[in-house]
Amino acid sequence: MNIKVIAILVSVIAVGAIVWATGALNTPPSSPSTPAKATTYTEIINSTSTVFQNSTQVNVDLFNNGNGTAILTAYYVTDSGGNEYALTNWSSPSIAPKSVMTTTFSIGSSCSQCTLAGSAFTFTSGYQYTIKVVTERGNIFTFTVTQPFGHHYSVVLLVGFGSVAQ
Repeated sequence: MNIKVIAILVSVIAVGAIVWATGALNTPPSSPSTPAKATTYTEIINSTSTVFQNSTQVNVDLFNNGNGTAILTAYYVTDSGGNEYALTNWSSPSIAPKSVMTTTFSIGSSCSQCTLAGSAFTFTSGYQYTIKVVTERGNIFTFTVTQPFGHHYSVVLLVGFGSVAQ
């Protein structure tokens, strides 16, 4: 055999023995750190209560059960006949995760920026209305509200105790 071939063969055997002895082939190669996975934010909006202020405004408590802040950008209020008021450039409050925000939905004369598709309507006792809200992330949440029958009155009773010195 040629001396050069023997020298190469001895070198390969020596390197192999060193690699085997140190366990270098059993250790996975180190890699750059894996970038953190981006957090996925969700918004889950439910209505919890409704109070009709008058025939053109309804307050709805909206609960955000998600882990991201919900920024409402548009709303649509539709009656049973398919007539619809839309506010598509809504500057509404944001709803933080796990919190409730009272939100006013206006139609008709109470909403000068709303557009109307179909015939004008007002909130009327006994009828259902569908409210759709659109978030900045493009999610749509739908609620049904019903104007209750009859009139609702509240009485404030002030009771005083004791005497008044003159």
